[in-house]
Amino acid sequence: MGVKAFMNQQVRKIFVYLFVILFILSTTSLFSQTSDLNIFYGNLHSHTSFSDGRGTPEEAYQYASKYGDVLAVTDHCYFLKIPVNGQYKTSLTQQAARNATVDGKFVGLQGFEWTAGSGHINVFETLEFISRDEKGDLKDFYDWIIRVKKLAQFNHPGVTFGNFQDFWFVPEADKYVNLIEIGNGNSSSSDTISEEMYENFILALNRGWHLSPTANQDNHRDNWISANNSRTGILALNLTYKDIMDALWNRRTFASEDRNVKLYVYGNENIMGSILYDATQLTLKIKYEDVKDPVQKLEIVSQSGMFEVADVIGKDTFDFSQTLTVPDGYEWYFVRIIQKDGDEIISAPVWVETKTPVKVNYLRMGPEKPRVNQQVTISYDVYNASENTVSGTLVILVNGNVISNENLQLKPYNIFYNKNIVLENLPVGRYKVEFLFDGKNIQSLSFEVSEKTGKTVLIDKLHENEFTEELKKFVDKLEKEGNTIVYSETMLVDYNDVDVIIIPGPSSDGLSFFKDLMPEEVEWLNNFSKKIYILKGSDEEYFNNYLSLIQNAVALNNTKELYETFGLIQSSKDTGPQLPNVAYIDQGHGNDYTKDKLTMLEKYLNTIGYRVVYTQRIEKFEGKYLVLMNGKDYSDEEINNILQFVRSGGTLILTSKSDYQNGGNTEDLNLILDYMNAPVRFNDDQVVDEVNNYGANYKVLANNLRFYSACSLIPYGDFEVLVVSQSARSIDTDGKNDATTVDRVILAGKFKYDKGNVIVLGKAIFSDYDFKYNEDFVKNILFK
Repeated sequence: MGVKAFMNQQVRKIFVYLFVILFILSTTSLFSQTSDLNIFYGNLHSHTSFSDGRGTPEEAYQYASKYGDVLAVTDHCYFLKIPVNGQYKTSLTQQAARNATVDGKFVGLQGFEWTAGSGHINVFETLEFISRDEKGDLKDFYDWIIRVKKLAQFNHPGVTFGNFQDFWFVPEADKYVNLIEIGNGNSSSSDTISEEMYENFILALNRGWHLSPTANQDNHRDNWISANNSRTGILALNLTYKDIMDALWNRRTFASEDRNVKLYVYGNENIMGSILYDATQLTLKIKYEDVKDPVQKLEIVSQSGMFEVADVIGKDTFDFSQTLTVPDGYEWYFVRIIQKDGDEIISAPVWVETKTPVKVNYLRMGPEKPRVNQQVTISYDVYNASENTVSGTLVILVNGNVISNENLQLKPYNIFYNKNIVLENLPVGRYKVEFLFDGKNIQSLSFEVSEKTGKTVLIDKLHENEFTEELKKFVDKLEKEGNTIVYSETMLVDYNDVDVIIIPGPSSDGLSFFKDLMPEEVEWLNNFSKKIYILKGSDEEYFNNYLSLIQNAVALNNTKELYETFGLIQSSKDTGPQLPNVAYIDQGHGNDYTKDKLTMLEKYLNTIGYRVVYTQRIEKFEGKYLVLMNGKDYSDEEINNILQFVRSGGTLILTSKSDYQNGGNTEDLNLILDYMNAPVRFNDDQVVDEVNNYGANYKVLANNLRFYSACSLIPYGDFEVLVVSQSARSIDTDGKNDATTVDRVILAGKFKYDKGNVIVLGKAIFSDYDFKYNEDFVKNILFK
């Protein structure tokens, strides 16, 4: 062999050797990304005095580092516009986070919480922020997050704060909103994962969002991470800023009510949070470790169903594997664990999808439980999840037969909402609907058609309809009596096999646009030959409007008349509890006026049949009025009791005070309002009036009412103004530069919250000093 040939042979050997080494290194690197992940425990939602919390960001990070691995300080956006010593709060918080971060010991993250009527959203690691003051619409937020390309988290979805218009889906925003908070609570109880938030998590997944669950404390006091045992488990290579952010961006989290449980879930060797393509089978591996906290129940939950795993019950350490058949081209799978002590842990999903960027999601069927020969409407969204234009054919099959064939051209991230197919005269049997794009199954739905029993009652739920607890109990009883209940899903038209229609009247706090009946709905209802009942809701104007539009409709004023119409007996438990005539007045939180200064108010309430109870602590009260006068330091349990009082139909009267000598407890009171997602908050200012006053500029006269050293109110949405002054002005008396500039001085107003009402006053106006001057307002507006 020549020297040249020998040298070429040696070079080839070296290349082969290097290739093998590189292959081993690459596979080792890939393996380390899944098998060498560590679990760190954090809290991704907390507040400081930079908004309505306690302490500074520096204090928050220092304190939290003793109790966990990661803390995100996410103060409310509308407070962030007020600088501190000329510096932006976002910059100060981010600098505090960087200073607190020590590799291997603790990671501090900075962010903010955007709050609006549609819901609250955390955004992480951004100096730029968006506020509801200027941009309060969900579309505004999605446009913004797409532009800035920052990581975001849906916070505490539900009735109280909103669920983002049923998780309105925007395909491009899905790249950035990667987390969802399904555990939230700052009380000592670790029971933070609620069924409501869990169900909203599933709704969001069904709409197409790729989200990983978190459990956070939403601290407003100086108990960051230590408030309870709830944690967000974060799967990262190391405890560094870079690795933690990489884990959050890639959805490697789990929500836990236990502070030290270890949970790993893999799909085909890919760690949870991953998206797998074109897999027909999924081997799900679950690794669990929590010594002395054994499993009581383990569920594998997917879009197509849920099943329990009995083999692991009673174990506190295990490795479990299950191979599943993937039914179509879009599925997600996650693990839900309930420990013996009741603590709940929920993993991130693993997604299995076709490579085609065209997706079909948010499948809804109306009626949900179809009976023989009923018309079935299946609605869905179809969208392009990529940055490129996609063309192709969408074919829909029912039990293998083509019923729809549509050529589609979808621009980048384009989506068509609420498309539908209608299936007529289905006999009893089982049905499978499949959606094929260019021959690939991208989604499916299975359902069963059963025999008809009793009457079929269609109930409208498309027009901001008011569903009270009493109405829900009536519907349950109607169904138990053998009747079939169906709900309108797309439009109130073309429900052919229906015997009765019930239209619950709209709620007064709903959006007018959604309350309106469409012309085709009115036409179909007027051609409906059977009974239509309209149940009176809180919006009397729309109730009368419906009656004028629908010629043959029968008006019902309450659920009692519904029971009588359907020949059902209404038991006392169906009517719901009647609120007793009790007015609770808080005295235990540094309130402005003590019992001896409220004798005239108490005497008046007694004369109209109310019992007055002075209380040191807000318990689970039942009554018609709860009065909080510039109180402070309410516990999380007390705040929950306040919210429940109003939800049950009570009226909360909430008053503040001016910032003179820092006397107004605006942070504490605004916290209560924030928990209600209120359309108003208290301003940290003092109202003065040089023209209309009763002896000094801070003794303001407005609408013939006396307000002694009041603050102004800042409205945001559906807020009814009761008292406004045209001559008064707002000043920042405490000199902290924390007052919001207002165009007009509002001193009193109210809003609806669930079944109850909240009346907000810049100052209590019913003490013995002011009662006789403000008597008409107190009797006719506040306490009727």
